[in-house]
Amino acid sequence: MTPIDAGFLLFGLVLMTSLVARRTSIPTPIVFAAVGIAAGAAWHLVPALPDVRMPPDLVLFVFLPPLLTTAAYGLPLEAFRRQLLPIGLLAVGLVVATIGVAAVVGHALAGLPWAAAILLGAILAPPDPVAATAVAGKTGLSQRLVVILEGEGLVNDAVAIVVYSITLEALVLGHFNASGALWSLMREAPLGVAVGWAAGWCAGAIRRRADSVPLEIGISLVAPYLAYHIADRIGGSAVLAVVTLGLLLRASSLKVSLPVARLAARTVWSFLRYASTAIVFLLLGLLLGEISVVWPSRELLMTGGVLASAIIAIRLAWMLAVPRLVARLLRAPRPMPTLGEQLVMGWAGMRGVVSLALALALPLSLGGDGSLRTTIIFLTLVVIVVTLLFQGGTLLPLVKWLGVGDVAREQREEQEARAIAGREGTAVAQETYSREESAKPGTGQTDRHRTLVARIADGQVGIARAGGAGQHPEDRARLVAALEAQRAVVHRLRGAGQMSAALAERLDTELDIEEMSAQAQGARLTDAGE
Repeated sequence: MTPIDAGFLLFGLVLMTSLVARRTSIPTPIVFAAVGIAAGAAWHLVPALPDVRMPPDLVLFVFLPPLLTTAAYGLPLEAFRRQLLPIGLLAVGLVVATIGVAAVVGHALAGLPWAAAILLGAILAPPDPVAATAVAGKTGLSQRLVVILEGEGLVNDAVAIVVYSITLEALVLGHFNASGALWSLMREAPLGVAVGWAAGWCAGAIRRRADSVPLEIGISLVAPYLAYHIADRIGGSAVLAVVTLGLLLRASSLKVSLPVARLAARTVWSFLRYASTAIVFLLLGLLLGEISVVWPSRELLMTGGVLASAIIAIRLAWMLAVPRLVARLLRAPRPMPTLGEQLVMGWAGMRGVVSLALALALPLSLGGDGSLRTTIIFLTLVVIVVTLLFQGGTLLPLVKWLGVGDVAREQREEQEARAIAGREGTAVAQETYSREESAKPGTGQTDRHRTLVARIADGQVGIARAGGAGQHPEDRARLVAALEAQRAVVHRLRGAGQMSAALAERLDTELDIEEMSAQAQGARLTDAGE
């Protein structure tokens, strides 16, 4: 079997697993990992199938840019700023604590040198929020907790990858340079942010002058990889570069993109995000299935189990103790999570995409003969599987048992958003009519205006359900203004953390379709007039 044949076989496996995942309440990453483990064992037992390999120097470059960009693009900034303290405690404090605990276990039980043990800790420190947020969407976990999970998943990647880079450099060189490490920390963050800002500004400038949907989508796809590559080449933080770019792309998308381009880009990026996650988790299963056939030593397997237990324990202990301790020290009136919410947040620490990518990116010759790389990859795989299958598989029942979820929350948020959007859309249409009457009295055609306003108010036009645009230029102008007002409502509620990313994306799509309909009818009327 050729590598191309094997590639199509993997693609077919992804499609079949996707169909299975859609028909179960289990989070999609867990399904992919479970199928991948079984497929990996079978794959290794068939001599005709080629080995699944990926060049280490391409792993981070291939997988991180799309995952980081989509995470930054969907982050509610206002809610993120309000939750900076709990996010910082998790993304910085807990990451450092996890690195220390994992390093002690790796050094004591697996015999890893301290540098390699710290490297292992940096790989395992950042939790993967994919499965946690997937469960949150099914259970109605409060938006405040979801924002903290999303913010933690974005910031802790940057912290862990900086430690990873510094430790890997020390391990390869054979010594640790404290002054060099400090200089790297001081240099990487501002350089990464600067590269991301420059890439975002250039992408926005080009998109403002582009009147082509394929060109706009191409820019949005190429820019994250280019920012990552440039920041990495000049010694900046590639993670911060991509995150900064993602935030700027979101800020500029409504101003510079046509609705058809936003719809197309949303579809392309949804596929890319889904495909990246599917491939990484399937790769995880294939690698673990292959290792399970060879079967490593019992001691190393037990070390992986102890390591996973220690990582779970330190997160639970941190969530139960640190937030309340910090609140007492600061003596600031802050909303504290309930005990049930603390347990859910502590249990939502599954490892996944980033940990696997960091492990696979290790040099093949690490440890001279590659033994250190093999040990670190195996321990990483064990921790990912234990946390993903055990924690991820029980998080949904835990949320229901503790009663911290609200399955009707998103429905109420949607009803509220539609009501607010209807009121603001109506107000803007009225204001537009008033301006027209002031400029040219007697040309506003009051009957048609009343009809359009009534349709906006009762939801026939906008994000309540699909509706048609007015047949006159004045109606179309008022309609577009009303749609923009409703879009501003969606983004305001999402930015404040009062709406999930999935709901905001769905309502944005409805508005884009409505605006495209208005533009299409306007074009037909113009052609008819000619």
